Amino acid sequence: MFEQIEDERLCVFLLEKAISSLPKGKEEMLGIFDLRGFGLKNSDLKFLTFLFDVSYYYYPRRLGQVLFVDVPFVFQPIWQLAKPLLKSYASLVRFCSADDVRKEYFTESTLPASFRR
Repeated sequence: MFEQIEDERLCVFLLEKAISSLPKGKEEMLGIFDLRGFGLKNSDLKFLTFLFDVSYYYYPRRLGQVLFVDVPFVFQPIWQLAKPLLKSYASLVRFCSADDVRKEYFTESTLPASFRR
């Protein structure tokens, strides 16, 4: 239980940090979930529910788009369970490749190390 609370606190801290670093006049964030290497042992439906609830109830209209990157087949059943929890945010989700993310969302100077080839 303690570990879950710490994970939730870290999540809220990172959301607050991201919001505070938005450029003046911008209110929406891009969420990137890199699912390369994802397996069932990585799934935590309780934390996912927390993340969706926090986004929906405490940070409404802050997510402009959510990218699920290189989604493995094993994620599909989890997505089917999670999609109803997203409520209106489900329409913000885009499934894409790491290459799409590199080309469409970053420049060479802003590309995170995990997306470099």
